[in-house]
Amino acid sequence: MDARCPECEKVAILDDDVTNVKCPHCNFEADYETYLEIMKDQAINMSSEYIPDRPGI
Repeated sequence: MDARCPECEKVAILDDDVTNVKCPHCNFEADYETYLEIMKDQAINMSSEYIPDRPGI
């Protein structure tokens, strides 16, 4: 199964056991739980860039 590499944003490989993510392009490697946390943090950071501060709301 394919996944997006958090380091180089190219296609990384999620192993068949869904336990490890490895990128053949930049050699990123992490267990799946760590990968999910990294991607969650990136999504939060991306969303904060697009949501303007709205005082009073």
